Amino acid sequence: MRVSLYRLSFPYGLHLSPHELSLDETLPLVPADTLFSALTWAWIRQGGDPHAWLEPFCQGDPPFLLTSAFPWIEGEPWFPKPLNLRPTRAWKEVPFLPEARFFRLAQGEEPGEPPTWPPRSRPPWEVAQIPRVSLDRVSLRSNLFYIARVRFREGCGLWFGVAWRAPDRPCGSGSFREAVEAALGELREAGLGGDRSVGYGRLEFAHVDDVSWPDPNPQSFGLLLSRLWPRPEELDLLRQARVWRVSEVGGYAETLQGHVRRLRVRLVVEGSVVPTGLRGGLADLTPNGFQAHKIWRYGFALLFPWEVADAA
Repeated sequence: MRVSLYRLSFPYGLHLSPHELSLDETLPLVPADTLFSALTWAWIRQGGDPHAWLEPFCQGDPPFLLTSAFPWIEGEPWFPKPLNLRPTRAWKEVPFLPEARFFRLAQGEEPGEPPTWPPRSRPPWEVAQIPRVSLDRVSLRSNLFYIARVRFREGCGLWFGVAWRAPDRPCGSGSFREAVEAALGELREAGLGGDRSVGYGRLEFAHVDDVSWPDPNPQSFGLLLSRLWPRPEELDLLRQARVWRVSEVGGYAETLQGHVRRLRVRLVVEGSVVPTGLRGGLADLTPNGFQAHKIWRYGFALLFPWEVADAA
């Protein structure tokens, strides 16, 4: 598969709540479903037709697939470790793998000694609790609260991949490749995540490279590089996975009618090793009573071939 790699940097920090109301917590990474929502909203903000963008995904024929955004550390992308790769106690402390090591393990190399995490004993990011004050408009009383902010050290950030299935398929007045680049450009100022009014989530992006990754073999296994929403007819196949874990996701959707609370959904997380027959799809999370349009959650699987036996 042909994959375009993009690097993201956040000069003013980033806040991504793992739960709806958890201001004092933040994710250091950007899940693929969150990234897809941000790109969709950016496309609409600049006047793009949401129907043209979403129709192929709704029909189960996506023109591209996304990875989640993982650590980029001093010029090298790091990948999620398989959830079942823990041959020794030391491996349990390693959440990510450098690119070359990841590829070698995928080809069957013995785990051996784990890579150093964090690299050079310097965490690629730090999370700080930033004090904020709200003021009651009636009583004028102040209320102190804290919001978590993640900042990346120099030379570090995030990366994500776009696996193209039909890059030249029309989207609006151009192609889907052009639409993705335009949406990323919009996100420079619009940002992603929470507390964007103070600059959090504003980003710089760079197209790093176009690479070729192996396609997963049919009737085999792959490592998830995105969160997966298995369709109801795929649940029996999911039970054949070598290792998988779920995360319950909720939150609010930003719409032209304001912020709308989505229905909750369970997604299979990155690092799970699942059958390559799983494709996933868009989950309909439209709440009862909201009739302006559908609210979708991206849940397509981007799988890297992983035929290695369990190393638990």
